[in-house]
Amino acid sequence: MTRVTPKSLAAAVPVTKPTLLDVLPRFQRHLAAENKAPRTIKSYSEAVERLHEYLVGQGMPSTVAGITAEHVEMFLADQLARLRPSSARVRYASLRQFFLYVARELGEVTTSPMVNMRPPAVPEQPVPVMSEEKLRALLRTTERDRSFLGLRDAAILRLFVDTGARLSEVSNLLTDDVNLSSGAVTFMGKGRRTRVNAIGSKTVRALDRYIAVRDRHPDAATPVLWLGTQGPMTSVGVAEAVKRRADHAGVGPLHVHQLRHSAAHHWRLEGMDDDSVMRNMGWRDRSMLHRYGASAADERAQAAHRRLSLADRL
Repeated sequence: MTRVTPKSLAAAVPVTKPTLLDVLPRFQRHLAAENKAPRTIKSYSEAVERLHEYLVGQGMPSTVAGITAEHVEMFLADQLARLRPSSARVRYASLRQFFLYVARELGEVTTSPMVNMRPPAVPEQPVPVMSEEKLRALLRTTERDRSFLGLRDAAILRLFVDTGARLSEVSNLLTDDVNLSSGAVTFMGKGRRTRVNAIGSKTVRALDRYIAVRDRHPDAATPVLWLGTQGPMTSVGVAEAVKRRADHAGVGPLHVHQLRHSAAHHWRLEGMDDDSVMRNMGWRDRSMLHRYGASAADERAQAAHRRLSLADRL
């Protein structure tokens, strides 16, 4: 009779190396513990899931320990063929964080396969900004509309134009985030960082009018600020409301993020200092000053020259 020892028993039990999907729940819990935003966790998770699908489909290793730099590079090349360069770069950044976590926390590998990898290049594609004429045309679509939707859309448009806030920041607002007495709105930005933006008197008036009719809405008790005919609005609903108004104004196709770029451009055109622009926009990286409103940089340079012309002072 063969004697079974702990050593022989361990040898008899096959050791299964964890796959990407085995590790993913732990990575998600790690991100949640670091208070990462749900949207960030979703983005990171999708990158890991897409990498797993690609590796399995190509007959490549899907275990954490079996993945090499070459495997990741082939996946990123596939993503570049399918997605915009900026989207492929997001996948790269998400996977980089995942493999750093694996190398640091799990002990399956000691070094990330992406340690010496460079991110995909993203060509500069300046976002067109809106002229003051087009912004006025957009706002005029709500001037004579005193319906619930008209007053709501007026408040939404004014807030975007006045603060340069992101779509997610505006759409996620709660009623308690708006302080009309002090003329300020508190946004939850990227990285769950809050910031307080001042708003002008016309935006205060638009929000005041909307909140007055909102109080009579069947869903007024919900803390979500923006309401539609079917209850609280999603970010998709807010974006669609802006696009509908752009259609009515005849200003051409409009992506909500253009309003953010436009706000940055017009602030700088009127002489707002860089630090104030960064604080209002919720930026920490000064390189964002060059990216936003880049399509109208020449206009700002020419306006600055007209104000500061040396020859005119001599």
